[in-house]
Formats: sequence, structure tokens, C-alpha cells
Amino acid sequence: MNFKRDFFIFTDMKKLALLSAAILFAISNLYSQMTDQQLEAFVESASQKELVQKNTLLLLDGFFKKSLIVADKLLEIEPNNANFNYRKGYALLKAVGGFKEAIPHLEIAITNSSKIYDVFSPKEKNSSIDSYYYLGRCYHLDGNIPKARENYELFQNKAPSVSELLPDVELMLAQCGVAEHFLENPRNYEMVNLGKMINSSAPEHSPIISLDGQALYYTSRRLREDKSNEDIINPKDNMHMEDIYVSYKKNGKEWQEPELMDFCLPERNEATVAVSTDERFIYAFKDDAGNGDIFYSEFKDSRFKELQPLETEGINTEAWEPHLTVSPDGRVKFFSSDREGGFGGRDIYRVVKLPNGDWSQPQNLGPGINTKYDEDSPFISVDNKTLYFSHNGEKSMGGFDVFVTVLGDENEWSDPINLGYPLNSMGDDIYYTTTADGLTGYLSSYREDGVGEKDIYEIKNDYLGLNNVAVLTGKITTTTDESIPEDIAFTLKCLNCGNDYERVIYPRVSDGGFFASLQPCRTYEMVFHYNNGETEFHRETFDTECDLGYEEVVKDILLDLPTMSVIDEDKQEEEEFLYAPVVLKHNFDYNNNKLSLEKGSLKALLDELISQAEAGRENFEITVNASASKVPTRTFKNNMELANTRANNMTALLKEFIDSNETLKGKVVVKTNKVGVNGPAYKYGTHEDIEKYVPFQFVEIKVNGDLGENVETKTLKSKDAELK
Repeated sequence: MNFKRDFFIFTDMKKLALLSAAILFAISNLYSQMTDQQLEAFVESASQKELVQKNTLLLLDGFFKKSLIVADKLLEIEPNNANFNYRKGYALLKAVGGFKEAIPHLEIAITNSSKIYDVFSPKEKNSSIDSYYYLGRCYHLDGNIPKARENYELFQNKAPSVSELLPDVELMLAQCGVAEHFLENPRNYEMVNLGKMINSSAPEHSPIISLDGQALYYTSRRLREDKSNEDIINPKDNMHMEDIYVSYKKNGKEWQEPELMDFCLPERNEATVAVSTDERFIYAFKDDAGNGDIFYSEFKDSRFKELQPLETEGINTEAWEPHLTVSPDGRVKFFSSDREGGFGGRDIYRVVKLPNGDWSQPQNLGPGINTKYDEDSPFISVDNKTLYFSHNGEKSMGGFDVFVTVLGDENEWSDPINLGYPLNSMGDDIYYTTTADGLTGYLSSYREDGVGEKDIYEIKNDYLGLNNVAVLTGKITTTTDESIPEDIAFTLKCLNCGNDYERVIYPRVSDGGFFASLQPCRTYEMVFHYNNGETEFHRETFDTECDLGYEEVVKDILLDLPTMSVIDEDKQEEEEFLYAPVVLKHNFDYNNNKLSLEKGSLKALLDELISQAEAGRENFEITVNASASKVPTRTFKNNMELANTRANNMTALLKEFIDSNETLKGKVVVKTNKVGVNGPAYKYGTHEDIEKYVPFQFVEIKVNGDLGENVETKTLKSKDAELK
């Protein structure tokens, strides 16, 4: 909504007001450029007529924070003036985060509102009838849906039929119904504010998480550490321009001090949009030309280059293109645009890389995704099928909400699903990205526990995990702990995909980490090289599993820089004795979660541990993984609780046995590693075919060990039925 539109909702005075506005706009820029100090000096000596005029100009130009200085002075003169309270309440609402403070002022405003409202008159005592709408909006944002609906309906009944806010209030009432549903039926999310290491008193938004969860790129309007932007302030909101930062996790745990990206200019806005899988390309939004386009920076010669307009034909136009996401395999780009020919405001489009290397023409994702409202901030998951985006229409709770859709086998998108509360709120929730497994996401939102105006949150869930997908992850490190050369990469080839598919993967410059999406049930070859691909120094092959779950293939490489050769870490030190690793996987029947120490595969595993300890082994590390299928459970809160119960029961059982066994006591560390819900979605009426879910109902125990020419992993498998 626009103040220039909102405030011109009056009848007899409309033509006069518009004429007055034309004159006032000619001098508004001059007045609007006052500093806060100049404005404070002005209000002390200004007449009431001058104060009303100045406040009107500031509101019309969108200087909401500055307008509050004048509104406060007007309220000193007449604290109960409905017009003055309306002005302050409106400005507080428009200044993000001020809706709570706006409520008492708008409550006063509605006590004396009128359809005939003269925004320019210093004698105007009434407020605009629009005050009901804005009061409803404040209650809506505050989560008080009954009060929001009450004021929306009062506005509907009182507003003139020509009011341009009437379509908006119909939308808000529809969103009230959505909000009530989700508030009564919250989903199981764990939301964590990332705290002061990432967030500041300024707005932080547009988080982009690396697929391995180790790097976070985001936008901030904070004061730079070197204070190079100290005197560069946007006069409308008294904030610095947008800059892009990146933070890395130390040892995979705590976020470190964020680093400002090299290409950011203190006098320009640069906002995060996307990051390539290898983090060698950063995509950003810039609005220097007034229409908003996508730019990119490439890492080359040990630094990120200056931002350049995106060269993919058909994405940037004279319209507004605020966001883009690139599929992990680099073959598809999704972007948002308000160009002509769409279904409404902003729509989501995609372009696809053709066999000849060119990009296709942009294709609108169609009416199943796009509506007459806005769709924005697309993010494509590692499976190249699961698309998250934000939408502000009739299925949202109050502003932009995050939705998810999945591309089906017939190349059609599923009906978008609102991710619900508390991931979504009654405000704008936008720019959602996830790690590879889909179980950890990052979002920018205004919440009451926030550090600043908008904060970045980490959101964990137990139901958005990906299935039927494999990923390759790993890290290239050096024997001397030096950084790896910039041109080291590997070519990843699928040997049985049927289309001779291959791509070049570059490791992350900061730590050598790399990541790639894979297809299940396939054979891949990694060919490592440097010198711009001309010199090969290592190759290896691996297979992906054929199960329908989520698989991570880990390939860590230790590189000897002087010889440019890969070191086999297992052969670095000759061991006098090699102790075989042991893996036990037990599949449970429906809802079962316990094993016996007295028989079966668990007894065999413990006997092997005792045997190795008696042979001289001093240290063991046991990791416990557990899974539940997607068959509905009534015994437990949800399937994730069942999976956690399986993991916890097994961990406790092992620790109890080890602590009571003199041979093993003090030599074994037991920890839980991966716990999740996996397998195909449950289809009601398929209870007779329950066996297909059993492979995803398991506990897995892994005992570390050494592999050699004559030493192999000992694998133990069992099922509940075998132990009866």
C-alpha cells in the first residue's frame, strides 16, 4: 500500500487535495532532506499549520521515521486529536516493527473518523475512515485475529465504495481465516534466532545457506567494522545501504564473525540472491537503474570480482527481477519478475540450459504456482524437484508466507503447500533456503524475540526431508594445512546415466569443501585435476545406493602439494594390528524400538567388541543411527519421536552394558549420529503391503575400525521376525 493512495480517500476535498499535492510535491524533496537534528529544530518553532504541512509531505514521500518527529510535536499540542493520532499510528505501522506501538494511536483515531477527510488542512480533527483498516492490520500482525477481523469488517461497512483499500481488506479477511487455522494447528518446528554473531540492531535478510550448512551468506544494513559507511545513510529510514556478508562455521559448530564481501560499495545497495553450489559465483540484486536486476560476482585470482549484470538472456528486463535460484547441477535457473504477460504482480519463471549450452527462453511456471498476487524468492532443493517460494495471497497468514511445491514425473508442479506456523507468521516471511537434506532451513522475519528490525532464523523440522536423492560431499585438505590452489577441481561423470552427463566441481575456496547432487542407483567417477583441467592427479569411482531414502556419499581428499598427489590416510602409518569395523543394522516391525542383549545380532556385535578388546584394542567409537518409516503412529507423537526413541534406547542399552563390562569399560565412546524419517509416503489402504516400509524402520550401530588387504567390515543384519 502506498501513502499517496491511502491518504487520498476522501470525497468533496479530493480534487482540491490533488491540486494542492501537485504544488506541495514541488518543494517536498527539499523539506524531506532535512536531517533529524534540523527537523527537531524546525518543529520547535513551527506553527501548527506548518507542522501539519511538513508531516503530510514526509508521509507522502515515505519518510515515515522522520514524520514521527513531527507527529510527536502535534500530539504534544493535542494528545487526543484523532487526525494526529492517525498520522502517528500510520507511520509506526509503515516503519517495520512498529505495529504494536501503533495500536493505541489508531484506537484513538477510530473514535472520530470520517469519509470526508482533508489531509492538508491544519484544522482537520477527524481521522480518515482508513484508520479502521490500518488498526485491523496492526492487530493482524500482532496475532490478535478476532480484533483484526472486527476492524477489517468495520472498514468494509464504513468505507466509500470507491476506496482502493476494499480489495485489500477482502484479502486480509481471507488471510485471517488462514491464520486462525495455522495458529490452532501449529507444526513441529524448532526456530532459533541466530543471535548477535549474525544479527544486529539493523535489518538482516535474504539468507543463503550452503548445502552442507557450513557457510551463510546474507544481507545486512549494519555499520561496517571499518566505519566506511558511517556517513552514508538512506534519508528515508536513517539506515545504511545493504551489504552482503558471509559467515562460516568453526569446526562445524559455531558461526564466526561475518566477513564483508569485497565487491560491496558503501553507497550502493547489494542484496544476496543466490550462491552457486561451489560458492564460486554469488548472485545479487541491485536497483541502480531503477528497475531492479540480477547481478553476479565470480571468484577469480583469489578474490570476488566486481558485480556484473547477469548474462543469461531473458532474465533481466525493463521490469523488476528481484530474485533468482540456480539448481545444484547448474542446469535450471528460477527467477521472479513482474514483467508483462504474467498472472499478476511478481511471477516465478525458469530457464533451462539446452544441449548446445544456450539457455531457453523464460517460461512462466503457470497458474498452479503463480496467481494475481505476488510470488517471489524461489529456492530449488538439491533434488532439482522441490521448490520453495513465498506468496502473499489468499492462502497466506497475513503477508508473504513460505510455500513448497514438488515437480512430478509428468513435469507438473504439485499444489503449493503453506509451511504453516510458526515457520510462517502474520508478517512477511521470505527468502527461505535449506541445507541439502531439507531438514534445516534459514529465513528472514520480524519476530518479537528479534535482535533488530528483521533477523535471520534457523528452523529445524522433521517432515521436509528429501527422499530418493543422493549427494556427494567432502573436503580437500593439504598435508601442510595450506590453502588449496584455486584451479584444483574434479570432473564428476555418471557412468551409467545414459546421457554421458558430466560436470566440473570446484571446491570451496575457504576450506576446500565440495558438494554435488547425485542420482540414486548409479555409478560415478571423480577425476581430479589442476592446471585448468589439463593435468590429472587422481581418480576414483563409487556407487550410490538404490534405496528411496536420503544418502550422503563422503569423499575426503588429503593432498600432498609438493608432489600434487593424494595421500591414502589409512596407509600413512602402518598399524601393528588392524581391527575390523563392525556394522549392525536391525529392521524393526511397526512401532517396535528395542533389542535384546542376550541373543541375535546385537549379542554378536558385543561379543566382537569384547574379542577385540581382549586382543589389545584400547579405543572404540560407536555411532548409532536410527530411522522411522512414514507409516502413521499413534503410540508416539510423530514418526520423528519414534526414530529418536529407537536411537535413545539403543544408546542407553549400549552404555549400560559397556559400563558393566570390565573388559570394555572406559574404552568405548557411544554417540548418536543420524536420526530421521525416511522411505515412501504412506498410502492409506496399503496395510497388507506393510513390508515395503520395514527397510526404513531400523537402528544401525557402527563400530569404527581399520581396513586392510585382509581386513573387511563385519556386517550384521537382523529383523524382529528372526528374533521371535
